[in-house]
Amino acid sequence: MARATDKLKSFESNYEKLEELVRELDAPDLTLKQSLDLYEKAVKLSQSCEGALEYARQKAQALADVRTEKESADEGPSEGVLDL
Repeated sequence: MARATDKLKSFESNYEKLEELVRELDAPDLTLKQSLDLYEKAVKLSQSCEGALEYARQKAQALADVRTEKESADEGPSEGVLDL
């Protein structure tokens, strides 16, 4: 399985390929086999894109958590509380 950072690097390319497959699936002259083959490729690309987006979401959340922790630490002790 590809590393998450590799998925991020190829996200845009995979998304463009997925859009192209969707356009191809709209063609009225496709055989059932052709449709199934295109659909299978689209599912795999969709899963790859979802994995990249999930990784990006988790990374953004981790960065937001670090920022929140830092801001909380910078506030110092509350008024009336000794900082021992």
